[in-house]
Amino acid sequence: MPPDIAGVRPVPARSLTAGPRIGRRDRERVPLTRRELDVVRAIARGRTNAEIAGELFLAVSTVKTHVGNVGAKLSARNRVEIAVWAWEHGLVSRGGG
Repeated sequence: MPPDIAGVRPVPARSLTAGPRIGRRDRERVPLTRRELDVVRAIARGRTNAEIAGELFLAVSTVKTHVGNVGAKLSARNRVEIAVWAWEHGLVSRGGG
C-alpha cells in the first residue's frame, strides 16, 4: 500500500524534473515530457504496457520507449522505482484510478 500523501501539495507537471541519484548531483536535471508523465502515472497505478497503450492511444512499442526514457532520466532500475518516484512527487493519489 502506498504511503499516505494526504499532506502533499501537487506540483504542476511542467515543473517536474527527473533528478539524478545521490552521487550524481553535478548533472543537470532533465524534465519529463507531458507524455512521459502520463506513462509514469499509469505505471504508478499498476498498468501494464498494453493497458497504458490502450488508455493513451499509443503503440505498445511507443510505451516501451517512454518507459525506457523515463527510467534513464530518473536513473530508475525498474518500474517499481518509477512508481515510487511518481508517488513521492504527488503525481498520483489514492483512488485515482
